[in-house]
Amino acid sequence: MKKGRLTRDALVENIVFKYFLVILGGFVYSVGANIFVRPLGLYNAGFVGLAQLVEYILEKIVGRPTNLYSVIYIMFNVPLLILAFKGINRRFFIRTLLGVGSIALFGIILPRPGAPIIENILTASIIGGMITGAGTGLVLLAGGSSGGTDIIGVYLSKIRPTASVGKVSVVFNIVLYTAILFVNDPEVVVYSVIVMVASSMTLDRIHYQNISARCMIFTKMDGLDKQIMEKTYRGVTEWEGKGAYTGDREHILVSCINKYEEREFMEIVNSLDPHAFVIIDENIKVKGNFLKKL
Repeated sequence: MKKGRLTRDALVENIVFKYFLVILGGFVYSVGANIFVRPLGLYNAGFVGLAQLVEYILEKIVGRPTNLYSVIYIMFNVPLLILAFKGINRRFFIRTLLGVGSIALFGIILPRPGAPIIENILTASIIGGMITGAGTGLVLLAGGSSGGTDIIGVYLSKIRPTASVGKVSVVFNIVLYTAILFVNDPEVVVYSVIVMVASSMTLDRIHYQNISARCMIFTKMDGLDKQIMEKTYRGVTEWEGKGAYTGDREHILVSCINKYEEREFMEIVNSLDPHAFVIIDENIKVKGNFLKKL
């Protein structure tokens, strides 16, 4: 009983920490967007950039600042949040809802300087992009998302093996920056793309789920493959082997995971068979029916 209680306590602590990461990520993202990117008149990628574009057009129509950026951002995400709830899973929905809400809330709370705090536009673009990328990375690391293209990409990847979050994001941002080009100077688009590139590079450093790995397990235990599949929802390929020195029969299990799942994978294997021999190769290329998890 005591062991079970400790397990539940650890589970709750882990969930609370991930919720904290989502909120922290929303705060960090908003710092980069409000303090560095928006004062320069530049645009973030994704639905945040779309909300900025719509706000800019509205301000041109009414002839004064509207400060509706966060409201527009939430409105665009409402149908996608419904899609996340019905078409993906509740855990992802809750953490994405928290991520979207955090970005919108901090977008309102954090003041936007009247003038750029860094005069050099290239430097400010890179710093702003790095900060927003770090914020998005924290949200994704916790198993949520900042909404928008992330939700679309995850949903499509579930129904189409060739789809991915990255592909959806690229297509959407090409359309977005093309639209921005019609209402802004080309210089604005160029530096906005620099913001996006800096953000993407930083995100990849934090978001371990982007890094694929091959896990090979050598075990004498029967049924380890089924336990792994039930606990991780990852496929396992198995074949029989024999130790060259001992001649003992062994199960050789192979599964493709992402770097973020390594710790969970090893905990499961060690709890079931502490004597298992495991090899993990990172940064491999995976093609075919491989589920990419946020």
